[in-house]
Amino acid sequence: MYIDNIISFDNIEINIASIEKRRIIGNIKFDDFSYKLIFTYGEDIDINRNIAGLILTMPAINFTYFARKLTLNFPVSKNDIDIIKQFMVINAHEVFINKIINRRYDYIKSEFIPAESDINRENADGITELVCPEIFNEEMPWKTSIDKVAIMSSGGKESLLAFGIFNEINKPENNYSFYFEESGSHWLTAKTAYDYYKKNFKNTMKVWSNTDRFYHEMLKHIKIVNQNKIDILSDDYPIQVFIFPVYIFLLLPMIKKYSIGNIIMGDEFDDPREMKDYKGLKYYYGIFDQTYDFNKMLSLYFEKKGINSMVYSIVYPVTGYLEEKILMKRYRDLFLQQRSCHSCHEKNGVIEPCGKCSKCLGILLFIEAAGGKPQDILYSDNDVRLLKRRIKNARLRLDPDERIYSESLAGFYLEAPESVEHAGGLHIMPYENSIFSVIPPNFRENIKNIFLEYGNGIYDLENDNWSKIQK
Repeated sequence: MYIDNIISFDNIEINIASIEKRRIIGNIKFDDFSYKLIFTYGEDIDINRNIAGLILTMPAINFTYFARKLTLNFPVSKNDIDIIKQFMVINAHEVFINKIINRRYDYIKSEFIPAESDINRENADGITELVCPEIFNEEMPWKTSIDKVAIMSSGGKESLLAFGIFNEINKPENNYSFYFEESGSHWLTAKTAYDYYKKNFKNTMKVWSNTDRFYHEMLKHIKIVNQNKIDILSDDYPIQVFIFPVYIFLLLPMIKKYSIGNIIMGDEFDDPREMKDYKGLKYYYGIFDQTYDFNKMLSLYFEKKGINSMVYSIVYPVTGYLEEKILMKRYRDLFLQQRSCHSCHEKNGVIEPCGKCSKCLGILLFIEAAGGKPQDILYSDNDVRLLKRRIKNARLRLDPDERIYSESLAGFYLEAPESVEHAGGLHIMPYENSIFSVIPPNFRENIKNIFLEYGNGIYDLENDNWSKIQK
């Protein structure tokens, strides 16, 4: 089978080296190599070996498709085993289809591209065996509050908007922002917002880690990866698609410490009509950890563990254009901290966006479409002037309707067809019967009213078309 030819590790072992007041250290062994994985908190934490081990496991799942075994050398429950097995299979599908077959860049050596006959469920599922020597049967429930909220924060429009909304509708002391600082340059994207939060808001939390270095080391040992390509600047990772589970599990010590009952993700609208299976194989276009399925899976898992903390997004029924519009017009102080860029750089002590990457082009387009001024968040006059030309052939990660709608509002087209107007509104998704139904009742109406103030109506999917059901 194809999968046998690409296996690069006989075994990936997760070992806990130490649990300290503010730090978790793991020893990740893969064959004859090992890596010291570190997570450092900004305040004291109190967790057991089960939670510490799960935190250390999440980054490794990115690479289990290439391993015969994943061995967890720490106590796990049946709930943990069930979800990690699900994670491994889903991640395998994402890597096989999104990274190897439908790859955006030449990260994979040509001799390892699967033939048509290799594209089947066996190769998509992978062969990784989960080994758990130490199993326990009784979970330890945590008390949480339905009014306390942790926003997964990054300096992007989704988390800035979510923070602004909850600060408006919820008691500020019940809102927590959680930042993740990797040891590489990714932190520049979040640093402007983080520094502003630390200065102006309580409950701003951060964890530092060397996960990006761990990822880079693992890539060196995967035989199908073209080593000459792994350091090119791009808007994509060579293999990694399992990113947000790392952040969420890192938050668990804070969930316990502060009894937080809501974990807010930044999953914006993805048109379900564009999310098709690949030759009968289910996959999520590399964004499983930014979907309702992921949020629901984690929420149910936490409930079974007794953690009772819901995972959801408040921007899931709206496009990036509408998010940007609301952020810019309603929460301007937060809008000014936005740095949505794959290649931020520091100039005279100020972090600026590059203005050229796919993420920057999307943000520039949204701001222009909403009648804003991109220079307010440090895009240059030249970036604005060249936007139309730059996006002409750019591979923006936008649904087709959203792109057409935004480009028309920005003046790049004379008029957009009526079929794309839904991109400026709110969407009832196929998994719900009413708008914002996945949001807990204590927040739902206030959130809905804010979005309705700026959107052009509510849309439902009928016969594969979005139809307006409410102005």
